[in-house]
Amino acid sequence: MMALKNPSPVFPFRGTLFRLAITLFTGLTTGLAMSPAFALDLMQSYELALKNDPVYRSASKDYEAGMENNGIGRAAVLPKIAAQYNQSANRATQWGAQYTGGPQTSTNWSYPSNYSYVQLTQPIFSLEAFARWRQGVAQADFSQSKFIFNTQDLLIRVLQAYTDLLFSQDQLQFQVAERDAFFEQYKAAKKLNQGGEASITDMLEAEAAYQVADAKVVDAKDAVENARRKFVSIIGEPVEDITKVNKLSGNFRYLNMPTIRFEDWKDKALASNAELKAAANNMEIAKQEYRKNHAGHYPVVNLVGALTTQQSNTVTSINNTTNQSYLGVQVSLPIFSGGEINARSSQAYANYEKAQADYEVTKDKVVTELRKQFDLVVSGKQKVQALSTAQESATQLVKSMRKSVLAGERINVDVLLAEKGLFNTRRDLAQTKYNYLVAYLKLNQLGGSLEVDDFEKVAIYFKN
Repeated sequence: MMALKNPSPVFPFRGTLFRLAITLFTGLTTGLAMSPAFALDLMQSYELALKNDPVYRSASKDYEAGMENNGIGRAAVLPKIAAQYNQSANRATQWGAQYTGGPQTSTNWSYPSNYSYVQLTQPIFSLEAFARWRQGVAQADFSQSKFIFNTQDLLIRVLQAYTDLLFSQDQLQFQVAERDAFFEQYKAAKKLNQGGEASITDMLEAEAAYQVADAKVVDAKDAVENARRKFVSIIGEPVEDITKVNKLSGNFRYLNMPTIRFEDWKDKALASNAELKAAANNMEIAKQEYRKNHAGHYPVVNLVGALTTQQSNTVTSINNTTNQSYLGVQVSLPIFSGGEINARSSQAYANYEKAQADYEVTKDKVVTELRKQFDLVVSGKQKVQALSTAQESATQLVKSMRKSVLAGERINVDVLLAEKGLFNTRRDLAQTKYNYLVAYLKLNQLGGSLEVDDFEKVAIYFKN
């Protein structure tokens, strides 16, 4: 039979907290690298993520690139000025009779020539240019809506990774408490078996239960490491000592919501949700793409003006300089393109109808998720209250068990089993609190109103 080692205890988190005030759409913050002398709190984690999270940095650059669509689209309806200059060395041979019936002679010419012009083109009537302009505005709006969503998503991802790390520690504490209880049961069963008061089967069952619990501790340690790595990938700073991460404070107060009616939240979401706005912008982009292709059926009218200068343009104008200016209207009328315009228009319109359907899908998804998070916030308060009461009862039970052991009415195994139940309740209570805080941020994100102020309200819960 293999020897069983006494399990080691799990130490709780500890540390202090400080933070800086920041704005929602600023990516340039003062990076606070983690120092062994300070604890890492939730607000500081967000500040580090603003600077280091690769997903957010990618979203920032995507936003910068997308906003240039404003200028690209506007350029389609603005005047265009082009200039050109040509300098040439020419050699020419002229054949022919000098007079009727005369002999054929040839004349060689060698002369330089140059040609330059400046031309201005201004669209007067171009449905394609107008569609490009509107499409550029819609593309810039899409990039802005997408960036707002990604910025809000960063707040939630930081909180989720932070609480996942804390909960993995809570889970490890519970598994260690469970293993300790089974270890004491095994020792008691072994002692009773040696005294002839318990069968070998009882002892083997107790040993098997302990071994299973010990394996769960190994899994819990792996979960802690995975949660730590995920957290580090977001904040971009090493966290070697996870006891430096601030835990949830004991003073848990419920967050105030601007309204407790779901219909009010739904109206807010339909009007302000960033993901829904992005879907609407995408629909507008597809609509203008159709108009841009359909414009191929219509004429294009441009105002054209130019200044030209040419010297020695031909052999008949050697050493002559000609200056010319003109201003006029240029009309282009498509007649036949082999069916390409019709095909592209049909394709673009199908994509527009797809974008409309995608918008409805996004709206249904947002409303469904909004209802889920709303219910989690409302029911979360009730669950926290119930589990808080259960924790108080479990704490009193442990105290009673310890007194009974001193009085000889109970044994240490009973105390460990009571402590196991207490750890289980504490774990469930912590998870419920984490879920409540995450649901609060998600509810505000879905409602389109999530800002750093809301995140700061949650960050206060992790002050020590």
